Amino acid sequence: MHPICLCMSTGRCGTTYLAAVLAAAYGNEYEILHEDLGEGHAKPRRYLWRMAEADFAVMRQDPDIASLLTRIVAVSADRPYIDVGCTATPLVPLIIATFPGRVRLVHLVREPVSTAASCSTLGDYYPDSTTRRDAFHYLEKPNPLESSCAHPVCPERWEQMSPFEKAMWRWAEYNLFALAVHERHPEVPYLRLRADRLFRDVRAVGEVAEFYGLPTRILATQSLARNATNPNLTNCYPLGNEWRRYVEYPYILELAEQLDVAVDEAKLEKQMKKYAAPTCWELWKYRWRQRFTAHWVWSKVGRLGSLVRKPGVKGSEHHRHASIQEGGRHLRGNVGNHTNRLPHQEQG
Repeated sequence: MHPICLCMSTGRCGTTYLAAVLAAAYGNEYEILHEDLGEGHAKPRRYLWRMAEADFAVMRQDPDIASLLTRIVAVSADRPYIDVGCTATPLVPLIIATFPGRVRLVHLVREPVSTAASCSTLGDYYPDSTTRRDAFHYLEKPNPLESSCAHPVCPERWEQMSPFEKAMWRWAEYNLFALAVHERHPEVPYLRLRADRLFRDVRAVGEVAEFYGLPTRILATQSLARNATNPNLTNCYPLGNEWRRYVEYPYILELAEQLDVAVDEAKLEKQMKKYAAPTCWELWKYRWRQRFTAHWVWSKVGRLGSLVRKPGVKGSEHHRHASIQEGGRHLRGNVGNHTNRLPHQEQG
């Protein structure tokens, strides 16, 4: 039987980039997954901090969780099961109990204020998230009113907290949970890594590959897979001055120091500008940059060539055909999911 390689993180920590670099080097032999089970199906609202045998019995009855366990059995029979996405984090205790002696855990950590800012620009914890087309994803976000947690919050206080503050609370819960899992299972191989190292030095990805037991390969950076916060996202869910409330959560700042991702107050003012609402010019420039790609240019050149070769084709008919081909282009920044759908953006 092969190892089961997982990553515990809050998300927005470079997991998309990590998956891309590993897939580029190992994709011909191994399946590198990113969020094999989506957050809406992993159900952290129900299963975060559930680590008792009675909890595992309930979780195994969940069709989504049962399907994941079956998939892990099938994949790991032939090769390592590797999922570097964050969504399996609440299920790690169950997976350890189901596959004893086979799990390897990477704990990927990013500084809390920028993580919460990045998450909030995705719409996490916004009131309208429950009415969106992908509402099931947001409905399963953990909260102290329905979920087990290390730091309870009274209902009145929770209602007053901004989406940014709620994302800060989630950051603490996920990282405290990861530390608790490591303390509870010291026999499980564990590697903690700062997220910013992934982008500074590709050798950090090599450490993950070696830890997972993958053969040594030449690794190349994948700059187009950094999954950044972009103006399409901040145009919908901009971050205002609420980020300054991070000072009201000393226990989170202490945890960040413990994890070696302390908040650098001197740089915050500048860092938070990328999460603010974009100007019309910034939004227009970003969308045209997304559209004006080499593929787009060559498609136009090809269509122009077809007009030259076929002078009988009426320009209006060709224009109508082209507009149909180009219609429905999805400009909004996509985040997450499997590596074969990695967005061409930078890490936020």
